Amino acid sequence: MVYPMSLINDLLDDLDKVLWYCSLDMASGFWVVSMTDRARAISAFITPFGLFEWNRMPFGLKNAPQIYQRLLDNALYGFLKITKRQDHQARNAGEQSRQRPIDLFRDGEPDMDKESSVLGRRSYIDDILITAGSWEMLCERVDKRLDACDE
Repeated sequence: MVYPMSLINDLLDDLDKVLWYCSLDMASGFWVVSMTDRARAISAFITPFGLFEWNRMPFGLKNAPQIYQRLLDNALYGFLKITKRQDHQARNAGEQSRQRPIDLFRDGEPDMDKESSVLGRRSYIDDILITAGSWEMLCERVDKRLDACDE
């Protein structure tokens, strides 16, 4: 099985362009994946107590990271299709007529005209990185990701 894995450096390139980020770790995420009958037979092992077969995908299998990465990418597919324009509009909705000075810790956002879009969601095997320019946007994005993972 061949599934392209992301390089960690590519995932971390744009972190200097955001003010807030959150990393979610999918604890024991491989165990969510059911083993096929063939994979169950291939991964069986013998102990003094008898033959044991995995019902769920264990850590350490050669293709386990690629399988899990593909499942995670498919589960969160809708979050990958954010264009720069959509991201820019969502971030600036209702903020055009701001009269007060910008508070860096509340409103500080990168200048979207000068910087490339940060999509707000990246994953590397069982870790999901969520980025945003403001605390409220980060909370909203985290809620959306958790809802998607719950489904």
